[in-house]
Amino acid sequence: MEALAHITTPEFGVALIVSFFAAALHSTVGFGFALLSVPLLSLLNPLFAPVPQLLVVFPLTLAIVWRERHAIEVRSTLWIFAGRVPGALIGVAFLKLLSSSALDVLMSLMVILGVGIVVSRGTFRRTPTREFGAGVASGTMAMVSAIGGPPIALLYRNDAGPTVRANLGLVFAVGVCITIGVRAAAGEVSWEEVLIGAALWPAVWLGLRASHSLIPRVDGSRLRNIIVVVAIAAALLLFLRGAFSW
Repeated sequence: MEALAHITTPEFGVALIVSFFAAALHSTVGFGFALLSVPLLSLLNPLFAPVPQLLVVFPLTLAIVWRERHAIEVRSTLWIFAGRVPGALIGVAFLKLLSSSALDVLMSLMVILGVGIVVSRGTFRRTPTREFGAGVASGTMAMVSAIGGPPIALLYRNDAGPTVRANLGLVFAVGVCITIGVRAAAGEVSWEEVLIGAALWPAVWLGLRASHSLIPRVDGSRLRNIIVVVAIAAALLLFLRGAFSW
């Protein structure tokens, strides 16, 4: 529990604010929580990410899936689920092989790659091979940095809002279970991180509530653009921190 003493009250306050906005954005467009919160909170204090973000995004995704349950397409997500398992194992290998500085750099590069995927104008027809490949990429990114959304978001890029939110939510909920389970088995989850996640949950819940009024008022592409701008800035700062600490 000594690690918690290294979090100041102002840092915790900022973490609550970031978690609120990340949850509101994620609940509105179907993805973006980790893409926004993990880089910012990692820069604020490494104790806030990525594990606490994984822990709070799980109940958030369950709530979104329940809200949009009428739009779920279970069959289209099975190959993605299959890909998340080897992806998580690849992520664990990175965690064991790389230093914290190298992970900082790798995390930033994953964010930048994810941004590139999100803003790409290319479209994919959802085939089993592409769904499996997206699942592997998502599982690896989620294990290392808790940012597993962009590869999956691309598959559903052209679908209607409820379909995007429901199916991404279902994939994220199962994927987060896999990621947390593998991470815990590898000894990469601490009680301090569990407590931090629990402390951040009220802000995440408020963000979910706020999305009910945001969905009919805010265009999804505008929110994605906001996520992209903030994620790029945070990723660059994170890259510099990792590069200069070597």
